[in-house]
Amino acid sequence: MPASVATSGFGCLFKVGDSGVGAGSRAFVEWGTTNQKIRIRWNAAGTAGNGKNITVAVSGSVFATTEISASAVSITAPTTATVAQVVAYLYLNETFQLYWDADYGATPGDGSGVITARTVTATAGGTAGTEVFTTVAEVKSISGPNMQTQMIDVTHMQSDNNTREFLPSLIDPGEISFSVNWLPGNATHVSLKNDQKNRTKRNYQLVFTDTAATTYAFSGYVTSIGITSAIEDVLQGDITIKLVSWPE
Repeated sequence: MPASVATSGFGCLFKVGDSGVGAGSRAFVEWGTTNQKIRIRWNAAGTAGNGKNITVAVSGSVFATTEISASAVSITAPTTATVAQVVAYLYLNETFQLYWDADYGATPGDGSGVITARTVTATAGGTAGTEVFTTVAEVKSISGPNMQTQMIDVTHMQSDNNTREFLPSLIDPGEISFSVNWLPGNATHVSLKNDQKNRTKRNYQLVFTDTAATTYAFSGYVTSIGITSAIEDVLQGDITIKLVSWPE
């Protein structure tokens, strides 16, 4: 008889993601030196901010807006306008606040220098972040996920052998529950508690102990946390997560 190839459950890891943003970087255009330095950036990390056009002309004595949109920033600044005044002007525009931000650069001056012109220049440097997963501390046991397929009864008067007939319908990805040594100050336990309070959907991973470290990835909501304390026993937490995606 061949030896069993069953996998031990010992050491199975349950991991929680950081919402997928990781570090990443934001696309930007920066020019000028010292106190003339200004940087205009896309408001979120990721490649989506690359290739947006930035134009600042310097002319006359009043500010003028050519375009402030999701794809471009184009203004005319007075010849005497400082970087600080240009930044303040940009923030008066609600569309700018929605898609952009502006500051005095990665190694900033104080914004007191007179702005210099910038011909049409595309933003660059935006990179998508990689989601970081952290192992939930001191997990003792895990149950699930318990996926279920709902069935539709299609029995009719001519069904064979007086037997009910069924067709598969929607799939419920189920729940996963796990017990932990509850650590009130641990970051991963606090995060689970806050996610339930804030109704935050989070990405999770269940990492098995087979040679390939097979991983089930899914998203879900924390639906219950039960904390138990008793004399001569450790604090225990029982957590349930409702899956809203198929674990794969």
